[in-house]
Amino acid sequence: MIAVARHLRNYLSAGLVASVIGLITFPLLTRSLTVEEYGWLGLVSATITAFVSFGKLGLQSAMVRFFSEARAKGSQALNELLSNTAGAALLLGMLGLGLWLLYSFNVAPRLPDGDDMVPIFYVAAALVPIKILFSISTSVLKADERSGFLSTTKVVDKAAKLVLIVLIIFTFGATAEWIMASIVLVEALLLGFVLYKSQDYLGSTRPTVSLKVLSPMVAFGIPAMAGETMSVVLEIGDRYVIQAFLGGEALGQYSAAVNITLYLDWVVILALTSAIVPHYIRLYEEKGREATLSFLNNAFELYIAIGLGIFAVFSAAAPSLILLLAGDRYEPGLVVIPWFAAALVMQGSICIVASGLYIDKRPRALAKWFAGAFVINLALNLLTVPIWGLVAAAIVTFFSMSLQCLGVYWESHKRLPVRPPVTEAVCGLIAAGIALWTARQIDTGNVFADMVACGTVSLTLYATILLSLCKSLRGEVFTLATKLIERNTP
Repeated sequence: MIAVARHLRNYLSAGLVASVIGLITFPLLTRSLTVEEYGWLGLVSATITAFVSFGKLGLQSAMVRFFSEARAKGSQALNELLSNTAGAALLLGMLGLGLWLLYSFNVAPRLPDGDDMVPIFYVAAALVPIKILFSISTSVLKADERSGFLSTTKVVDKAAKLVLIVLIIFTFGATAEWIMASIVLVEALLLGFVLYKSQDYLGSTRPTVSLKVLSPMVAFGIPAMAGETMSVVLEIGDRYVIQAFLGGEALGQYSAAVNITLYLDWVVILALTSAIVPHYIRLYEEKGREATLSFLNNAFELYIAIGLGIFAVFSAAAPSLILLLAGDRYEPGLVVIPWFAAALVMQGSICIVASGLYIDKRPRALAKWFAGAFVINLALNLLTVPIWGLVAAAIVTFFSMSLQCLGVYWESHKRLPVRPPVTEAVCGLIAAGIALWTARQIDTGNVFADMVACGTVSLTLYATILLSLCKSLRGEVFTLATKLIERNTP
């Protein structure tokens, strides 16, 4: 646990710094763009994520799974893996660009407000191959547990985008097209930076395509790609439904609340996945099943305890944060925050509950449940959003992600029986409920004071109640703190 704590610290630190930068960027966008333009920009960005998830063909997931295995076989096997991954990445980047252009020319103009959004789609075209290459390149570093470099890259990305957005706003004036162009430029430069700094891996590799080497990776990657794509589409399907039935203003209000909530994903969930998955795969390859299972049981307990605390604190403080940064125009979207935060915390546990499927190379089971959750999400959104509005979309997202998580756990438990932390979950739910209810009674009349007070009260109450109720967590916290102190004591 201490070994993975170092990587988790790096990812969390970078996520926190990047989030602070993002929170500076957020009001610049929400206050400089119209509510409709902000919604369109979010819709195009979310669609890019779906295309990139599909276009990668799951190679980034396959790299995380196969890297340690190839390295254990020797330098020749590792070089073959890297060379073929590089060749496949170039081909997939071009394929992704072609699919995006087809979508932009033939589908985007037919969307509600499509004529207004089409220029944003065109400007964003270059992002698809850039993001495909970037994701596959950084997956090599993630598999090798280079958390320090990846964390630095994340912060540089956010800082560069902030600087360029500020320059654009004060030079040309904010439009969705100019904002998207700045994102394209920064991500292109960042890709070049990552490739330059990856000479340890790229120095002896030449892009090539060998079916013998790529076949097992593709066999693993395609179901993983299907699962990832369905998971991403699950998160953006509601935006298309809202745009169609409620219009651009409602989409902008929903996007603002969801984008703030997605900081949970960027700060906590991505950090957890980036640190834990490569670690337990390496642990399994080097020390076997029992050591891996022991690690995962401890990790699951801590995740539930921390995740429910994050849900309570974020749900208490985030509404005031949005009003402070974006203004009253976005207030109707605040109702979605607790539901979407709960959905993201639930989704974050998948990296642990699906461990048996990752280790046994069974991504098809993941894809099956992700696809099922997507279908249910889309159907329920179409039925409920026209009647109950934005809150219906958030509740449906929570229900769909919960179903997805439980289904994946059921499939994975048969192969690697990670113990469900029932006691910790019950104690955490009680603590989170009391903390959130108490924080919501606070009304100082000042938005900033409300945010600080709600966050402080909910955090203090949650930690106090949880540690009072749960003896096992008290022991875990004490043991972990003792080890960290001993490790850092000269």
